[in-house]
Amino acid sequence: MKGTNNSSNTISFGFVKQLARAKIKNSSTTNAPIRLNNIIKSITPKIFVKGEDLGQADGYSININVICYNSKHSEEKIRFTIAHEIGHILLGHNSGSRIINFYTKDPNEQLANAFAAELLAPLGLLKKESLFITSLSELAKKYWVSKDMMMWRLKDTKLDIKLGSWN
Repeated sequence: MKGTNNSSNTISFGFVKQLARAKIKNSSTTNAPIRLNNIIKSITPKIFVKGEDLGQADGYSININVICYNSKHSEEKIRFTIAHEIGHILLGHNSGSRIINFYTKDPNEQLANAFAAELLAPLGLLKKESLFITSLSELAKKYWVSKDMMMWRLKDTKLDIKLGSWN
């Protein structure tokens, strides 16, 4: 894949979103919530995922096959962290402990966030759901993500205008 081992300026957000969609397709996942175990099983080489108390850090990845997440966080935060770290691995980013922020200026973090958001709340599925679910809480619950992540995702995809309630 072009640009996966170089700096993030050679990788586009469009490429990252296509990569996430391809991983969903390869895992045979067709509806929400996206099952990360299915995604992880479809990736070669095998990725090992483990939880531990990481203090303030959300998670990190080591080389191309280990993801560690903060076991003290909510299930929704853990899912985003794992998806984010899968993005780092697939994009060839260096490993390191991270605190994930939706509004970061770091290009590698922005790309990993975009990958995680597309992986957990794919645009195609969100478009369909937004016709029937009008509550932020309801959408977040359906996709097993935090309300903050879902709000960020809806704003990013311009689907927030269809939302009836921010609760």
